[in-house]
Amino acid sequence: MIKRLIAPVFILWEKIFSRLNNIYTVENSPYGLLRMSIHPYSGNPLPLEDGSTLQPGEYVAELHISNTVIYSGKVGNVTVASDIHLLPLFREEMHNLARLARDGRLDPRVKALWGVTLFGPVVKRMGFQLRPLPSGKNATMLKAWMGFLRWIFSPPTARKRSRTSAARQAQEFWMSIKHLVEKYGN
Repeated sequence: MIKRLIAPVFILWEKIFSRLNNIYTVENSPYGLLRMSIHPYSGNPLPLEDGSTLQPGEYVAELHISNTVIYSGKVGNVTVASDIHLLPLFREEMHNLARLARDGRLDPRVKALWGVTLFGPVVKRMGFQLRPLPSGKNATMLKAWMGFLRWIFSPPTARKRSRTSAARQAQEFWMSIKHLVEKYGN
């Protein structure tokens, strides 16, 4: 009941946050699930799985999941009862992103995809490399915030989270554009 009352506030917040941070739905997104923001990388040099190294100042596409699409409870013809139901849909989204990169319609400055997730095992299965967030207050707060958003936006059709799901740690995920095109560009 309380979730239904506060969800509209967070839907509005998601729209404001997206506008402020230039987060937009990926072009030709088949389900509207994948959103991104392009910006310069500001961390330390980062080795990627294809042997290249992402340098500070090079551009990344920061990936986001559209919570408002998931909140509806049905994505395409899939009823969202658990996170695993979304995996084939995200694979289609990745194929679309790879086609954009291959065809030169993704910003050519982008060297890698990046994001933060509580779903490390799934993201790894999709071909991303994982890196733990540095432990501390920021990682703890981010995990709590992501868990809260997951609770707010989980549709009524979703099953209760498992203990292993609740115990997951927030992790960074990375994939070079070269690896994206090799894995999903066909």
